[in-house]
Amino acid sequence: MTLAELPLNKPAKISALPKDEVIAAQLIEQGFTLRSHVSLAHKAPFNGPMAFRLHNTKISIQRTIAEQIGVSF
Repeated sequence: MTLAELPLNKPAKISALPKDEVIAAQLIEQGFTLRSHVSLAHKAPFNGPMAFRLHNTKISIQRTIAEQIGVSF
């Protein structure tokens, strides 16, 4: 399952980052590290960005990037 498929407010753990090293490095700087707890806070309409709760804050990323991040329960 990916972050883009995560149901609203359901907690999950990040299990895989994108294969693109530049994108993965940017995500790690924002706190999207392996085994971090994350939940979906908001989906923008029309395939817009998605906001996630991560480390007591909300972080918004593009849906195409969220589709590259694997999660497990």
